[in-house]
Amino acid sequence: MINIQENISLKEYTTFDIGGSARYFVEVKNPEDISKALTFAQEKELKYFILAGGSNVLFSDDGFDGLVIKIDIDDINIDGETVTCGSGVVLLDFLNILAESSLSGGESLAGIPGTVGGGVRGNAGAFGLEMKDIVTQIHVLNVETGENETFDNTQCDFEYRNSIFKKNVQYIIIRIVFQFVSGDKKQIQNVMQEIIAKRNTKQMQDIKSAGSFFVNPTVDEKVQKMFEQDTGKKSHDGRVPAGWLLDGCGIFQKRIGDIQAGVEHANYFINMGEGTAEQVIQLSAVAKTRVRDEFDVHLREEVVLAGF
Repeated sequence: MINIQENISLKEYTTFDIGGSARYFVEVKNPEDISKALTFAQEKELKYFILAGGSNVLFSDDGFDGLVIKIDIDDINIDGETVTCGSGVVLLDFLNILAESSLSGGESLAGIPGTVGGGVRGNAGAFGLEMKDIVTQIHVLNVETGENETFDNTQCDFEYRNSIFKKNVQYIIIRIVFQFVSGDKKQIQNVMQEIIAKRNTKQMQDIKSAGSFFVNPTVDEKVQKMFEQDTGKKSHDGRVPAGWLLDGCGIFQKRIGDIQAGVEHANYFINMGEGTAEQVIQLSAVAKTRVRDEFDVHLREEVVLAGF
């Protein structure tokens, strides 16, 4: 039996601490529960939303007029250097378990918020490592067919902050198979601590935010050269940091209501108190307009908007 609840506040399930209530809400532990939840939505002719760690989502102030399905599949199996992980496991918890098991290869992802499944869906990455570099297989539920399917790494269409699972909402990630290498536990833990310390210098931790609000965009050579001359850094694959663009057109620390753009850089929208989704949308609109007018660059949200 699944426990479908009504009128559940969504803000507590997001790192933004913003959002109204879900008309219906359910937490699921396995693929069978997901299927039951989807059947409920179909029978009541409801739209549904798959929620993972809530670190990359902004719910409307009006909430979500449908069924929110919170993925809580949290099993982990370690077989030598091969690890199978439930999609609902918190990423940092997963990395700490790997370190305790003397398994190396994921350290650079330390400090990225959210769940393992959410990280794979968006091909999360940091410091030269992306999820695609350590994933071997992904087990999913195909909503359209009701069947379980397995994707090899080469079938996942991984690209910058994207994958086949993000492009095709019928795939719900259930479990992920990773390949690591054996290492020294203490050294792995030290590297993770160093990575987290580096992240702390770039953005504040333990804030009410959904992480990077915009995807780092691909820009023309003129803007690439401006970035390189200003920072002394090279652009990667024609992309420049959205934070640099936002800082360059006066968005840094701009505030609308209780939503402020950045403390370290402007690509973090922070809920400074009782911020609302409407204030986030207003600030986003201002930011996109200024970057378009100043750099002729069109920003795209990395944060998922739900219920709008």
